[in-house]
Amino acid sequence: MPPSLSFVQFRENLKRGVIAAVYLFEGEEIYFHETGIRALEDAAVPGEALSIDRESLRGDECSLAAILDLAATYPMGGGRRLIVVRRAGGVRADTVEPLKTYLVAPNPKSCLVFSDTEFDRRRSVYRLLVEHATRVDCRPLDETRTAAWIRERLRGRGFGIGADLVSAIVEGLAGAGLGRLETEIEKLMCSIGTPRPVEPADLALLADVPRVEDTFRLAAHAARGETGDALLVVRALLRSGEDPLKLLGGLSWYFRNALRAKAADSRRLPPREATQIYGIDRGRIERFGREIGPARVEDLRDALRLCLKMDRELKGGGARDPANALERLVHQVGRRARGAVTRAASGPAGAGR
Repeated sequence: MPPSLSFVQFRENLKRGVIAAVYLFEGEEIYFHETGIRALEDAAVPGEALSIDRESLRGDECSLAAILDLAATYPMGGGRRLIVVRRAGGVRADTVEPLKTYLVAPNPKSCLVFSDTEFDRRRSVYRLLVEHATRVDCRPLDETRTAAWIRERLRGRGFGIGADLVSAIVEGLAGAGLGRLETEIEKLMCSIGTPRPVEPADLALLADVPRVEDTFRLAAHAARGETGDALLVVRALLRSGEDPLKLLGGLSWYFRNALRAKAADSRRLPPREATQIYGIDRGRIERFGREIGPARVEDLRDALRLCLKMDRELKGGGARDPANALERLVHQVGRRARGAVTRAASGPAGAGR
């Protein structure tokens, strides 16, 4: 059975000139399907031969016999013949025997690609391809790998970005797909212009990403117990049309990372070790320390727990008025934070009595 490749492994193989005779691209991330097909065009077919040695088909518009006839034909140019079948799950086939015969002994000068984001795994065509074709994993990335993908895209063009801002982008555009992410990241780089580190204010132009700078300010006010200032910020954001769920996501992110910073700071680890363990550098640890003041680890855990509870309420329909629910959350976080301030102020006096 041919190997099953991650998308990264597939790209590395192409760089080394390793091109399989038959590929099965499967998984829901259409970006990987289309990017992989373009990469094969570049690697397998000389530019001047694309018009004669590349065939692009739709499986629901052609028969398996027609596809195999094209695959058996030798290229007219100097590279390979590339046959791409999108929506391959819809290929018409009276019998799969010809496909089985071809897969056992494919044309060495052809590259046949079957691509479908929703291939019916019960079909005989699919089962044969799984057994004989080189499979390329095109499943969506999880949050960690999506964050790495964003950093790679930006750093490849000379832009730096901190883990906190990457997390905000991932959370805001969760489920949008890499194609949409690529568009938004390109828009971000074009807006910034000359390469430099991305700042919170830069994310304001990204669709569906919370207004990070304002959301961070809101969270910091709440964490310090400054409820009045926090309410002014949340009301202004809601009046400007911000989605309550996106704001809640930004608050959750802030409290989660403030908690990591507090935990890292309490252990007094060397900067390199703190970054490796907690994914946060010394500069951000110190920044969170300044912003959240005397808030304790347990206070931040409570704030995060309240955010998660509110998220369930909003998504489950338990909170009829999202704006009111957010204000209630601010009050709850602020009340706990004021308790931390009181404890910090009374501590030395209590110790001296």
